[in-house]
Amino acid sequence: SISGFVPGPAELQYGINLVLSQVVNGVRFPASSATQFPNAKGFSIQGLAGGDYALNAQASLAPGEYLMVEPRRIKVKGRDVTGVALTLKPLGSISGRVNFEPSMAVECKNKRRPLLAEMVVTARLSERSISQNEARLPGMYGGVSPPDKSGDFQLRNLGAGQFGLDARFFAKYWYLRSISRAAKPTAPISDREAPAKVGPIDLARNGLSLKFGERVDGITVTLAEGAASLRGTIKPAEIDNLAPNVYVHLLPAEKENAEDLLRVFATRVNSDRTFAFNNLPPGRDRLVAQSSAVTTVSLQSKLREPAEIELRGQLQRAAEVANVAIELKPCQNLTDYLLLYKP
Repeated sequence: SISGFVPGPAELQYGINLVLSQVVNGVRFPASSATQFPNAKGFSIQGLAGGDYALNAQASLAPGEYLMVEPRRIKVKGRDVTGVALTLKPLGSISGRVNFEPSMAVECKNKRRPLLAEMVVTARLSERSISQNEARLPGMYGGVSPPDKSGDFQLRNLGAGQFGLDARFFAKYWYLRSISRAAKPTAPISDREAPAKVGPIDLARNGLSLKFGERVDGITVTLAEGAASLRGTIKPAEIDNLAPNVYVHLLPAEKENAEDLLRVFATRVNSDRTFAFNNLPPGRDRLVAQSSAVTTVSLQSKLREPAEIELRGQLQRAAEVANVAIELKPCQNLTDYLLLYKP
């Protein structure tokens, strides 16, 4: 058995829910669960085989507000494990505002503007944070928040780890330009010097590291007008059947945009060999088609993770070798594009 105690605030009314998983080769398998009721002396989970376990706990403080413990790894080997102490901590939150930048291009005149009611801001825990924390409870991998009528949003009940932010919206001629946070000015070296001015932090490029109970605010999500769209067909070279899981990738060709992860796109090729991109920023890009084994998450989301430098580098080199360049104009709709695929 595994037993212990989870101290909680007095206002907890429904007790503390504990989840125990057995960890085999880094993979979690449901093992058992328990509840520590209010005013109880602790919890106990019985009938366990020897092995490695991951223990987590969660409690509701108020409607929509949760507490949880940092995951605890426990080894059971031939005898009971007693005196396990877990500490409930508040979950984190991310808040900010959505900003719109209209275009002055003639081609974009009278185009439909995004509606806040048709938009959500999302936060997704990075794959590496998930793999390092097998005991994380379901539901703590990210969050979704629609902006209010003023454009303000708040993502609540987020666990600790590295998060990537994104925005989903319906407006063909707009694109996600940036996700940033104002940086705090550095302290001056002496009283005679003014604090050094620093630019905003690019959260799309750097990600956002969140601790338990941390409340991060001041995030700006900027949508810009002038997005282009691209539709085309894969033309296989000397093969009859297209390999499974082929993706078309769009990468920035200009050096000044090489580190802009919001300009990295991936879309899966359909069974009829067609592909499509929407909400593309104008500019010069490279196209390359490759098969991929990624099945756990969206390949585009994976490519945009700050830690995936090697994966993006491999793809960028492949795009340079393929040498297929394209220049997209503001509010352009490019159709019937033919892209050669060399497996």
